Amino acid sequence: MDPKEASESVAEKFTRVMNATPSPLGAWTDLGAASILSGILLLAGLFAVRQSSSTGSLYLALAIAAIPITASLLLSATLRRSRATVVAWLASVPFPIENVNAVLAGLGDTIEVVFEPGTPLPTRPSLQPKLDEISDDVLFVSARPDERIVEIRLGIIDSKYMPLRTSHSRWIRLVEVVERGLVPLSKTSPIEKVHVV
Repeated sequence: MDPKEASESVAEKFTRVMNATPSPLGAWTDLGAASILSGILLLAGLFAVRQSSSTGSLYLALAIAAIPITASLLLSATLRRSRATVVAWLASVPFPIENVNAVLAGLGDTIEVVFEPGTPLPTRPSLQPKLDEISDDVLFVSARPDERIVEIRLGIIDSKYMPLRTSHSRWIRLVEVVERGLVPLSKTSPIEKVHVV
């Protein structure tokens, strides 16, 4: 896939979540978690203000409570180049990967690997050990020979509390499965495309 095709295969503008997903720091941009932390700091600060006789302590409590939200917003601003990182990675892979937007948006835990016509599909006994080297959670789900498709589950369980951390883990798992599993496989069993479901 050339850089132009890679650029056309992902959203033109990334949302805050899409920008956060490829970065290990992305979980720290979660405004919900930052708001909760700010609220806890504000409550603690207001309690401390009641015990204090200083007039500046209220402003100090408000300033400290604003730190998590401010840091989250500033970090979000620094991750705006995530799209370029994703496009560069897609352009480096020898076959197209469709619907990457699903993983970037925190969805899509399954990929369908479509093989070139006439290519024999890998079997579960031949492919699963290679997937196990990546993670025990990656699973060869099924093979559909009539459609030339092998379905693989990435195996990342959604977190209710830190969804951006889950999104990043799913992104990393996709990259590992493609680079360590599918790219070597494509040398012996040519892959037409990969589709994120």
